Amino acid sequence: MPDDRPEPPRLVRDVEALKVFTHPLRFRLFRLLYTDGPATASELGRIVDATPSLVSYHLRTMAKHGFIAEAPEASGDGRERRWRVERDLRFNHTDFADDPAAWEVANTVVQVLHSERNERYEAAMRRLRSMSREWQDATFGAGPTVRLTAAELAQLSEELMAVVDRYRGRPAVSEDGEPRERVLLEMIGFPYEP
Repeated sequence: MPDDRPEPPRLVRDVEALKVFTHPLRFRLFRLLYTDGPATASELGRIVDATPSLVSYHLRTMAKHGFIAEAPEASGDGRERRWRVERDLRFNHTDFADDPAAWEVANTVVQVLHSERNERYEAAMRRLRSMSREWQDATFGAGPTVRLTAAELAQLSEELMAVVDRYRGRPAVSEDGEPRERVLLEMIGFPYEP
């Protein structure tokens, strides 16, 4: 499914809504719906190795907070309940800075995201060995360090996201018939002490 949605990502500022993503399976389901488009609980359950009833519970929880919605237009004959994501989402720690409990919820979500990304990275490195040399050469990792002010870091973040946004919405197959792989880009920027 193309990622070229006209709406900007939803900025999550409600701690109760953010709590939805303290469960790792919900984030994985959200990502699958976002990248692959509408799906049923049964289809998603086969991918994540979970029962349709468990997946359905998590889908309803995300729907309750408006992260996903039913996709009746994608249901064909209307007998199956398909779900979709309409917008990507983001959150900023600063929105929870005045509430220590909310700050901890935000930290928990970050930990879930990093754990899920680490699992994906390890699986990708195992798979990469069996992929073409072209994919092996194209895969990269970088950890540059720079000295910035807070304003410069914010500007860098905006510029990087603008570059990524230019690559969104590409179909699963290129114009010359080459299949496109899903690519996860992890970009973080934070002040650190050596």
